[in-house]
Amino acid sequence: MNSFKLFKIFLKVSTFTIGGGYAMIPVIKEFIVDKYKILKEEEFMDVIVTAQTVPGVIAVNTAMILGSRLAGFRGSLAAVMGSILSPFLIILVIASYFADFADYPAVQGFFMGARVGVTVILANLSLQLIRKNVTKYFLLPIIAAGTIAIAIFNLSSIWILLLSSVVVFFASKGYRRK
Repeated sequence: MNSFKLFKIFLKVSTFTIGGGYAMIPVIKEFIVDKYKILKEEEFMDVIVTAQTVPGVIAVNTAMILGSRLAGFRGSLAAVMGSILSPFLIILVIASYFADFADYPAVQGFFMGARVGVTVILANLSLQLIRKNVTKYFLLPIIAAGTIAIAIFNLSSIWILLLSSVVVFFASKGYRRK
């Protein structure tokens, strides 16, 4: 795959996706896996998992890893530039004029609608990931309990993640013995 095509893909995705990196993942998947069939879904999920483990913005990490995997250093550079160029310019324009329009009901309505849309996209992505990757169903109550603890009881996600990891570790040991 050539670098310019990667640049175009990531430029389109970053221009027309509202909500940040996690909201971009299903759209990137649509181009890379479904439309152009560059990677298989399992390979794409491996890229996403790797992008999550590296510090930084997931959209940029995904662009860097996919670009490198598909077209080397030039591909990585092109994909990263495509993923950051449009948001940079959009934020620059919005920041210049936002104070003048922030109180308009239409602007507030847009951001309220965007928040709902992004929530739906992220929920859909989460369900897809759970459906395809959780084969040990004893994990589902742990995921649900962690989500409730963070969302409803406002507990620290770090402590919930650590506690969940310990519970999963010991539960999977018991699961394997059966």
